[in-house]
Amino acid sequence: MRTLFLFFVLAGSFSASAQKERDTVFRRCPLYITDTVSTYNFFLEAQPATLKVDRVKGDLVVEIQQRDQFFTIFFPDKKLKNTRYNIKTGSDSKKGVVAKYSFRSGEQVSYVDVSSGTIESSFDKEKNLWHLKINGLIANRVERSVTYYKVRAELYFK
Repeated sequence: MRTLFLFFVLAGSFSASAQKERDTVFRRCPLYITDTVSTYNFFLEAQPATLKVDRVKGDLVVEIQQRDQFFTIFFPDKKLKNTRYNIKTGSDSKKGVVAKYSFRSGEQVSYVDVSSGTIESSFDKEKNLWHLKINGLIANRVERSVTYYKVRAELYFK
């Protein structure tokens, strides 16, 4: 009985150590957040970026991180679907997603909502990967001026 118990404990420990994280590192960042006036890109294309796919309270969260910058998408579903999602601020509908750009400077963190846009989600059966195509717009208002930023991304992940 003791050897049988020991066998199951060892078999469980081997399977637990063999599990992989769902983080993906891209050699080149697939996300572009550009200023509409100067076309300055906040995410540097030539540097690597990390893609994290998690679940928060059962809902799907996709996050792209490069250094102290984050772009996070909160989907209202547990799984991705072959559909087109609308980006809305504080969305409660089943077709709307919430997307945020955040950055850290020292001890302070700033969050900026993506005000409008679309996310096209499709499953590529040949590659066995999900394909997300993101097009959006950030409107950042500071005192009397408004600055617009375009958000574009095209990424594949499991």
